[in-house]
Amino acid sequence: MNTNESLDAEFVKDGVYEQKGYLNQDFRYFHLCDQKKQEYSYHYHEFDKLLLFLKGKSDYLIEGKKYELKPFDFVLVNQYDIHKPVVDSSDEYDRIIIYINHDFLASFSGGDNDDNKYSLLDCFNNARALKTNVVRFPAGISASLYDKLINIEKNIASEDKEYAGELITRLNMISFLIDFNKACKETKYSFYPEAQYNSKIIEIIEYINDNLDKNLSIDYLADNFFMSKYHMMRIFRSETGYSIHQYVTEKRILKARDLIISGVPATTAALESGFHDYSSFTRAYKNQLGSLPSETVKK
Repeated sequence: MNTNESLDAEFVKDGVYEQKGYLNQDFRYFHLCDQKKQEYSYHYHEFDKLLLFLKGKSDYLIEGKKYELKPFDFVLVNQYDIHKPVVDSSDEYDRIIIYINHDFLASFSGGDNDDNKYSLLDCFNNARALKTNVVRFPAGISASLYDKLINIEKNIASEDKEYAGELITRLNMISFLIDFNKACKETKYSFYPEAQYNSKIIEIIEYINDNLDKNLSIDYLADNFFMSKYHMMRIFRSETGYSIHQYVTEKRILKARDLIISGVPATTAALESGFHDYSSFTRAYKNQLGSLPSETVKK
């Protein structure tokens, strides 16, 4: 956990924006405020990300959609969502970022029936289901959640001095996540749907993610969506920062990795993720993740 790193937890390293991030603990907390010219690249993380935008001029681009942020907007970035911020350096960029292990969130779930079922993943699942990534609450709710985050920040700063300091931080983080999910569920119209996007590209993105095991060639997609393939490729790259081939390959690798972690044999995972040549799969897997499928640790 950290509140004052000099570099954003967005993994800026030696001036180069890394494409992937890893989280070896349940969560990390960052409160960052800076004013500098910084170009971010599209990337994804293996964890879920919650950002509270406090001050500045920033847009957030997520899976082909562009959100113009307002102070106290919460941004939900699901595991593997391709995204980047676009920040105007003429003003201070103040934000709180929480990186949260996906399994940590999933471990907190329960309820005996549909009326009281809960999961700390609910807010991220709802964002995906509602096809939006920004949550905007009434001022009173935003203020209450912000106060809880600032309290966590104080917990982190005094962990070494307090009895069971790390446990206090952990409990307060869980309490915040419960309150945040509850607010998302109970506040009408909290999920802010307005975003700028090319509807055709969003349809293509959704189709790709729903059909990773099927034919996703450029020619097939162009025919299926009634577009010139060259126009489709150009617009897709401009809206997402990725070529279609790169996007499809990365999403397939991530699906295969999750299947392998869950215990599915690598050869089966490759087929179920759309790879029909195992040697090509292993090369792409190592190129993207830095290790072979056989080296992936199963749960």
